[in-house]
Amino acid sequence: MVGNIDLKGVGYGLFSVAAWSTNYLVGRALGTAGVDPLGLTLVRFAIATPVLFLMAGLPRYKGQLKDLAVSGLLGVALFNALLYSSLHFIDAATASLFVVFSSPITYMVGVALRAERASPVRSLGVALSVLGAYLILAPRGSGEALGALMALGSAISWSLYTLRVGRLYRRYSPVEAMAWSSLLGTAAMALALPISNLAIPLQFAPLVVYIALVPGALAYASWNSAVKSMGPSAAYMLPLLPAITSALSWIVLKEPLTSLQMAGMALAVAGVYLANAVRNKR
Repeated sequence: MVGNIDLKGVGYGLFSVAAWSTNYLVGRALGTAGVDPLGLTLVRFAIATPVLFLMAGLPRYKGQLKDLAVSGLLGVALFNALLYSSLHFIDAATASLFVVFSSPITYMVGVALRAERASPVRSLGVALSVLGAYLILAPRGSGEALGALMALGSAISWSLYTLRVGRLYRRYSPVEAMAWSSLLGTAAMALALPISNLAIPLQFAPLVVYIALVPGALAYASWNSAVKSMGPSAAYMLPLLPAITSALSWIVLKEPLTSLQMAGMALAVAGVYLANAVRNKR
């Protein structure tokens, strides 16, 4: 802890956000290739779930079935089904902008439920970070209403997951909680098998394994660790997602950055810093 900044939690959150920044690009590529979003989500977590159990040391069941089931439904089944479905209609940049709204949604719901402390500094930080994310993506973002609605639904689902998953840490470690939540979330998705298409072209298999292991198992486990360390304020890291995506595109793909995008990146970083500089109510 440096001042009011939880460096350990920030580190976990940064890893998750960086990993998820690649998930949108892969999901968009698979979506435009015609891969079924429900089938993709089910296959992804069918791979990720046993990996999570191995990472957690094959943990035993310790109760809290309702909380585990709700976490699996919100954070695994509903969030991913809505997100991948949205990528059939809108581009990855636009989808990531909507998920950035998990930050203010988590803040407002947390304050309403008295799980978070209202603060002018935090309010300013959340507002600036979302504005920065918008400026980064505004030159590129466009999409259809249905895709936008699905992406917004995924943001709401993720906010509720982030606010609830901390209940599990009374009995489970973050990785244990994620393993059991992933198992129950995957079981919930299995109910959609009759309307799902599990056939994924062989050439896309490496991409599916990647999103199962990195943005999937590793990033989810890291996110749960961030939530345990920081509380729901971990969600205030999400506006860094488009900033990291844009930076990686500039470094790796040599895609130019506009002055508006660079200003947005600066605002997003400054806003995330301010949002996390306020100590949570415990």
